[in-house]
Amino acid sequence: VLVEKQHFLILATKTVQRQNGRRRRNFHRREYQRRLASLRQTMAEKDISACIFTSMHNTAYFSNFVYCSFGRPYGLVVTMDEEPCSLSALIDGGQPWRRSFGNNIVYTDWQRDNYFVAIKEALGNSRGKIGVEFDHLTFQNYGKLESLVPGISLVDVGVDTARQRMF
Repeated sequence: VLVEKQHFLILATKTVQRQNGRRRRNFHRREYQRRLASLRQTMAEKDISACIFTSMHNTAYFSNFVYCSFGRPYGLVVTMDEEPCSLSALIDGGQPWRRSFGNNIVYTDWQRDNYFVAIKEALGNSRGKIGVEFDHLTFQNYGKLESLVPGISLVDVGVDTARQRMF
């Protein structure tokens, strides 16, 4: 019975932390801080409390983490006042944390949609307008995000972030 209970506890786990090894980034900490400050200025101007990035280019630009999905979703959550938080599947272990500027939440795929549990965890108390990339969001995932937290409104930040990456 104990083995069955332990097995159930492992399968019931939705998110974990895997912070191990030495962190490595492509750019100095100040560069990521500059990028995030510019993003947060845009967020403030548009009254956006957080952004959920699902594209490889924005995830990499704002956090240094370049993912390879293999059918699993990845992303990054940026709030107005917390460290950015990359979201990764358990199969990658601690590698996303080592490569990310900021925090990392690892979601398990033992239950469907634990990725969205990780997003909700990373959003914390963020409410109101949430920025997403309309050009990189499926209709199905749009609906899941919209129902994730009562009272949020999804707005597009894809054009703004593309412009920021160019200049």
